[in-house]
Order: sequence, then structure tokens, then C-alpha cells
Amino acid sequence: MKRALITCLILAAAQAFLSSGNAQTPYPSRPINLVVPFAAGGPNDVMSRIVSEHMSRTLGQPIMIENVAGAGGTTGSGRVAQAQPDGYTLVSGHVGTHAAAPALYPNLRYDPLKDFTPVSLVAETPIVIAVKRDFPASSLQGFVDVARQRGAALTQGHAGVGSISHISCLLLMSTLNLKPAEVPYRGSAPAMTDLVAGQYDFTCALLVDALPFISGDRLRFLAVSAPARVPQLPATPTAAEANLPEFVASSWFAFYLPRATPIAIRDRLANAVDAALNDLSVRTKLEAAGMILPASDQRGPDALTRKMVEEAVKWKDIIGKANIQLN
Repeated sequence: MKRALITCLILAAAQAFLSSGNAQTPYPSRPINLVVPFAAGGPNDVMSRIVSEHMSRTLGQPIMIENVAGAGGTTGSGRVAQAQPDGYTLVSGHVGTHAAAPALYPNLRYDPLKDFTPVSLVAETPIVIAVKRDFPASSLQGFVDVARQRGAALTQGHAGVGSISHISCLLLMSTLNLKPAEVPYRGSAPAMTDLVAGQYDFTCALLVDALPFISGDRLRFLAVSAPARVPQLPATPTAAEANLPEFVASSWFAFYLPRATPIAIRDRLANAVDAALNDLSVRTKLEAAGMILPASDQRGPDALTRKMVEEAVKWKDIIGKANIQLN
């Protein structure tokens, strides 16, 4: 009898051990790494820090930001494409890394549609058409009239070949059938500074990059590519109001996991993004930084995938016509 009791206890202990070994550890059980594929302080970095701080509270684990800059964001994005699909590494991509990159980089080492698990669209910043202060036009139609008179003497600055400001102006010039002389810069800050100084005629600036130059009548803003007027520039018409509805461009930001990440993990993170974007303090911070937040039905994995497909087709056409390729 005693021997039988001991045997039963041993079997029960073994069963409990096996059961505990097979139990899944709740996600997340350790810190999450969010790769921002650009330098610290830029729009993507600012957005990622604001949103991830709230997500950390929802998930119960810290989200650590890692800036991995290089090759227009494709270096950091490529690293995440090769990461373990366990939910502990994701990337804060944007229109360049996950829509325009295949057209810009012939040797791109990842496929945005095949090598990632889309989580959520997070925010967008619209494009503002800005001219130097003494440009002889105060409306978009006036700008077009002057531009056609000047022809190749019209000068357009941008943040560098392949940048969002560059490809946005490619779209604008294609729509208007204009071919200005381009003045490339190494980043948006020097480009905006030189526009204020009157070194060239106009640019297509991200709203977040234009914010420091809005006050003081230092520039003229002709139109913004947003569905509605933005509070930072209430007197500036939308592109549609300025009779250019074809000019639809923005720098959008989204979170991605490596492909084959379990759907349950993807959904857990998507819900955390939702909670962050629904929080008033997060919304206030993002809007103050020049961001527009997507409606709830435009955020999730399916909506983000549709947006990527549409944007990839658009930018492939625009970049292909301009015959631009980067190494």
C-alpha cells in the first residue's frame, strides 16, 4: 500500500512538471526592441517614442528604441526582416522603407510585402508646398503661372535624392508638367534653412519639418496635402481646395514585425497601438509634432497592407518616370 502511494505521488509530480514545461509563457515576458531606422530626433523617432511609451504601459514590458540609420531607412528595416519572428523585434517603417524603397533601391535586400508582418499604421505627416518669402506668387495657381514662365530657371530644393520631400515634389512636378532645376541637400534642416534664406524657390516639405519656420512670416505656404486644413496652418488651403486634388502625398509611419510572427502576437501589439492612439495625451503630443492620426478603421494589419500596395504602385510609377535609382 505504501509503495503504491509513493508511486502515485511520483507520477503526479512528473505530470505537473511536464504540464508546466509545456505551458506557454504569456507575451510579452521581456523587453521589446523597436528599431527606428533613422537617426534620433527625426519625425519617425519622435513618433515612435511617444507611442511606444504608452504601449509599454499597456503591454507591461518596456519597449526599447534602437536607432539604426542608413540607406534611407533600409538598413534597419532589413535587419528586422531577418530577425526572429517572436514578437520581440519590430521596426518603425514609413512610406520610404515600405513603399518607395523597391523602386529606389534595385538591390534592396527585403521585400516590404513578403518579409514583414504588418501591425498598424500609426501616423502621417502631410506635405506642404512652401516658397521663399519673396516669391512672386501667394497661391498655388499663381505659383504654377510663374513656374511655367521661368521653366528650368525655377529652383526646387529637397532633403536629398530619394527623400520624401524629393519624391513628393516629383509627384507634384509630374502632375503640373514642370521640370525645375533641383537643389539637393543632406537632410531637411539645411534645405529649410536655405529656403528661408532665399537660396532657391520652393520645396515640398513635411509638415513636421516646416513647423519651426511657420512663425515670423519667413516662408509662404501655398497648399497642404491633407484631407482637411491642418491647425498649424489654418489659412493654408488643402491641395484639393487649391484645385490640385491629384496631389496626394504624405510621410506615413507604421509598425512591422518579421514575417511568420504569430497572429496572436501581432494582434496584441496592434491593440496596444490602438490604445495609444485613443489616448488624449498621446494624440495631443503627436498632433503638436505635426502628425495626423489615422481613423481606427485605417490602422490595422489589413488596412496597412492595402495602403502599402497602393503606395508602392504609385511611387514605382513616379520614381520610374524620373529614372532614379540609389545604391
